[in-house]
Amino acid sequence: MAQVTVRKNNKVLNIEDTRLESYLLQGFEQIDKDGKVVKEATGGRTVSLQEHNKALDRIKELEENDAVQELEEAKKEIKALKSENTKLKKSLEELKKLSEESKSE
Repeated sequence: MAQVTVRKNNKVLNIEDTRLESYLLQGFEQIDKDGKVVKEATGGRTVSLQEHNKALDRIKELEENDAVQELEEAKKEIKALKSENTKLKKSLEELKKLSEESKSE
């Protein structure tokens, strides 16, 4: 059976992969050899009120941010570029037709 590494706070354990789900439910997270999280804990973890409020503030900031406006501007630019692309394709086809006509003459 394969071994996986799990971590909760400063406790790091190597366990069999068949026991992973149990440890995730206990608040451990699966990590790779570099310490990066592979699978988040599914239960048993708590966050401080300070962390929770910080997350709420960040969410509010992102919602109020210009992200929506930037998205709308990007959509307009995409629409304009698509229109320009269509015009250029038509011009290219016309030039190809003229080129073929001049070759046949």
